[in-house]
Amino acid sequence: MDLAIERRAAEGSPGDAAVTLVLRGRIDSETCAALEEAVEEELRRGSATIRLDLADVPFLSSAGIRSLFNVSRGAKNAGGSCLVSLASDPVRRVLTLARLAPLLMEQGTPAATPAPAAASPGPPPPARAERHGDLLLTEIDEAGVLPVEGRVVGSHEHGSGPPVLDATPRNVSRHTFGFGVGALADDGPALACGGELVAAAGSVFVRPPRPFGVPDSLVGSGDLVPAVRMVSGIFWEGTPRGRAAFASADDAGAVGLGRLVGTLLDRLRVDCLAVAVVAEVRGLVGVELIRPVGDSTPEDHPATGRADVTARWLSFSREPVHAGRTALLVGIATRRPGRVVRPLGGDGSTLGHFHAAVFPHRPLRAGAADPGTVVDDLGGSAPLAVMHLLADPEPVLGSGASEFVRGVCWYAPLDLRGGDA
Repeated sequence: MDLAIERRAAEGSPGDAAVTLVLRGRIDSETCAALEEAVEEELRRGSATIRLDLADVPFLSSAGIRSLFNVSRGAKNAGGSCLVSLASDPVRRVLTLARLAPLLMEQGTPAATPAPAAASPGPPPPARAERHGDLLLTEIDEAGVLPVEGRVVGSHEHGSGPPVLDATPRNVSRHTFGFGVGALADDGPALACGGELVAAAGSVFVRPPRPFGVPDSLVGSGDLVPAVRMVSGIFWEGTPRGRAAFASADDAGAVGLGRLVGTLLDRLRVDCLAVAVVAEVRGLVGVELIRPVGDSTPEDHPATGRADVTARWLSFSREPVHAGRTALLVGIATRRPGRVVRPLGGDGSTLGHFHAAVFPHRPLRAGAADPGTVVDDLGGSAPLAVMHLLADPEPVLGSGASEFVRGVCWYAPLDLRGGDA
């Protein structure tokens, strides 16, 4: 969707000293560049006071918030100002909940009371390391690992009838993790807007269901808690307490996703595992939804099994992609066949369902104990892709499976309600 920008010079202002930019449309990852370019043009004209009229902006994502920061900072560095003078209810709500209204809005609202500083963490537990064939696990910490309760939501039977939607908006708190096909709650109906989605530790990353769709995000901050509407997916509440860093035992090698989560299943000796991973990518193999699920019919839907039909719905990676970047994975792993799990590679004995949000490369901090801190760091960058990971083991022509250079994972036994995986 395009962002319309109208320029209005302030009455009685000499020259271009003061100007209002009236914006109409969404401010998200696909349109925020237009906002930044318009403000840069005003600064080149010499405008000292730039007001942003966002009364007709129905949606503001984290990418849009970053752009508001960028233009405000750029104007301040140039000796001027660029602040929001009018805001729609959705924009005002997002900025207020994120405690950013005093910084980005012209109205003089009091600054939010700063949150108390977190207590300094104690000394880390003694590092443990284990070698499992070609996989090296380090910094292992499984003290206090408890099961988390998960739930299958929405409809996973494409084309078999009207989808059963998870109609109620689902909040993504600091302890919520999930994945599937869905949309940000303020973005519109899930059937029309839902695409590949990753939710983790108070942040949501989603790709719109169209060819070459630009991923977007909403990162929780202050009182702002992102909410989603799902077509289908799996969610769990509770931060997984098992933790391990991983790398290839061979410096020139890589760690396959199936190999990693299969080893974790063996360690805990459980049927089903909830897993979150942040890792440097060797190569990802997967698909992206490029049409809204609401367009499906019994004869035309992603799961027909016909290659010509599936190609109209899904964009496949023809080879491993996103090497050298950083990925956030959320998913489940099991060795029991089910309707929403598929082989993850290797010998095919480890099954799972994982979605990945991809970011520019970010160095992984040694000893990162809290997934929320790591996800917050990633959320400072715009996501480059959001994918549903699949293995393609066909010899010669197959794309293979997703692999990583190194990373850290959090895991816990998963008690899955609302249907088997």
